[in-house]
Amino acid sequence: MLMRLRVSEIFVSVQGEGVTAGLPSAFVRLQGCSVGCSWCDTKYSWAQDAGQETTLDQVLTAVAEAGVENVVVTGGEPLEHPAFVGLVEALKSRGHRVEVETAGIIPPPTIAVDQWNVSLKLRHSNVATEKRLNPEAIYTFRDLGAWFKFVVATERDIDEVIQIQRGYRLPSKQILLMPLGMQRSDQLQRMPVVMEWCRCYGFRFSPRLHVLAWGPKRGV
Repeated sequence: MLMRLRVSEIFVSVQGEGVTAGLPSAFVRLQGCSVGCSWCDTKYSWAQDAGQETTLDQVLTAVAEAGVENVVVTGGEPLEHPAFVGLVEALKSRGHRVEVETAGIIPPPTIAVDQWNVSLKLRHSNVATEKRLNPEAIYTFRDLGAWFKFVVATERDIDEVIQIQRGYRLPSKQILLMPLGMQRSDQLQRMPVVMEWCRCYGFRFSPRLHVLAWGPKRGV
């Protein structure tokens, strides 16, 4: 029986965020997300029945044609997708390096992911605390050496990041700060102060290269 997936989009670009920013990558955006962040830039990936239904073989062919080693499995919320494990296992069996972008609300399955990028949501996302912070999941990701990304704009956001860090005992070296904003002007305005917060607290700064290069454009 063919494994079927509902995919929002597949495209080739460079990783825009995190410790591998700038790395040529194929992106597989799985459809469906129940988190509902107010500032999400991919709201078209939320609806479970949207996107395009395809097969695992077709996805693997599209990734192979991209001609890059690194694959970013994202969403939506990829861990909600029933075919997530099968997709990662198939990508790894074909020699790909696999990164996963997740909101960190679901404990990760036991699977050979090369890099977990966990974007924990802050209060400004307008998501209820019990829906955006799952202790079991956070502790598991922490122990797997995941990178925790926080989108910040104000001192209040930094206070909240520190509160989460202390509450879940997250190493500073595993925390990245990114400027809030989907316009190039927002990024340029906020980058200096976010870099200063990183210097003060020992966090790592992450650019948002896709925003700086293209702004709020899909498929980049």
